[in-house]
Amino acid sequence: MLKSVYKLSLLTSLLLVVTFSLGLARALADAGEIKVSFSDGFLYLHVTFAVITGMLSLALFKLAYNTGLLFPRLLASVNLIAIGIAGISGLAVLLMRNDLLATLMLYSFEVSFGVSSVLIGYLYCFYRHLSERC
Repeated sequence: MLKSVYKLSLLTSLLLVVTFSLGLARALADAGEIKVSFSDGFLYLHVTFAVITGMLSLALFKLAYNTGLLFPRLLASVNLIAIGIAGISGLAVLLMRNDLLATLMLYSFEVSFGVSSVLIGYLYCFYRHLSERC
């Protein structure tokens, strides 16, 4: 169990960083801050990483729920809500091209990144302590 938590945490952290980087690069290019044009494939790659990140957040939620403790469940719930807001805002940005929605997506993603980092650390310590006791 501990190995799966560790692997899941590394994969989630890596995907969060990649998703954030792709989205930030796209946002900077769209705002004219950097002089580069991205193909639609770049946007699809960003959306794909975001969907995978959402699925991994569901897996973290399941792991947190299995602990039976309130704190990891709360963190996992906040993480899912933040990922959901970021995803819905991202899709809305594609439809409406609204900068306010892009800002909401960015902040939601940052909340998710912070909360999931704490959650991953907590789950790793919890399952490590549990495996040492058995």
